[in-house]
Amino acid sequence: MKSELIDKFGRKHNYLRISLTDKCNFNCTYCNPNNHMSYSVKKSNLLTYEEILRMMHLFADNHGFNKFRFTGGEPFARKGLMDFFKNVKFLKDKFGFKTGITTNGSLLKGNCSGLFSAGIDNLNISLDSLNMENFNKITGKNYFQYVISAIDEAIEAGYTNIKINCVVIKNSNDNELVDFVNFAIAKNLNVRFIEYMPFGNNDWQNNGFVSYNEMFNFISNHFKLIPAKNNNNNVAKDFLIEGHNGVISFISSISQHFCGSCNRLRVSSDGKIRVCLFTNGNSELNIKEMFRDGYSDNDISDELIKLLNEKWEKHPGVTELRALKENNMFKIGG
Repeated sequence: MKSELIDKFGRKHNYLRISLTDKCNFNCTYCNPNNHMSYSVKKSNLLTYEEILRMMHLFADNHGFNKFRFTGGEPFARKGLMDFFKNVKFLKDKFGFKTGITTNGSLLKGNCSGLFSAGIDNLNISLDSLNMENFNKITGKNYFQYVISAIDEAIEAGYTNIKINCVVIKNSNDNELVDFVNFAIAKNLNVRFIEYMPFGNNDWQNNGFVSYNEMFNFISNHFKLIPAKNNNNNVAKDFLIEGHNGVISFISSISQHFCGSCNRLRVSSDGKIRVCLFTNGNSELNIKEMFRDGYSDNDISDELIKLLNEKWEKHPGVTELRALKENNMFKIGG
């Protein structure tokens, strides 16, 4: 019998974001500028693919979860990923849930048709600059052309709902907003502008922050943006571009939080379930240890319900977030 995961604020949870690895081949300025990869999770401490499948079965069967997204680090940095996705399809066909991947795109080329065949419903690809030199500066790597080629390959493979994630930072890439709108139009994509968020290791500075309102107002000087119909649980504010293909979205995590409609849980690559992207680490459930200690799925479900009662109504402000030193995006899964 299914038991919905509803917190004390009445929010129903039906979406799990699964970090497959905390390893990444980029060192992006907003995520891992100080190259903390030396602290990455050992292979023996990762959730195995079999454990991830069991976890997905538990969430879908016991709690009616209908959406799963695979994140990192960089998901394709983990070996055996395509075979794993074939096994995910068996569960997907049984329960009818949706699946997606968030990737930096550098290792995606050559895999798009396989992902489409495996039933992966949508792709979110990070792209923070359309200028090769600036891309290299932001990511620390010279993979710009790989990412652009992967986007084109994904379109050719049949993906029609590709989302491009762009973290906007003042004096870094905020001068490319119009270029990105034109990119969305040219390729008929959804470009999502994401506010720069503070994490414990990313040296966040307020003078680098560009708010949703600032971005919207600037773009509106060049294009007419028409509000699109949004799902109640959407994290993004979506807009059509009058007279053009493509969609422009804004994710306003800092200036206009959307905590009131949050329906997401997250699990790190080492098996720690978190109720919020910005949790300080105390409110966690280590599902990996519970699996390996012989807990039944029903026992784990009972603990999940207890964990959800610890979810706060909204995340704190930037001062408190900056103080959470162990809150690293590449470890949490974004």
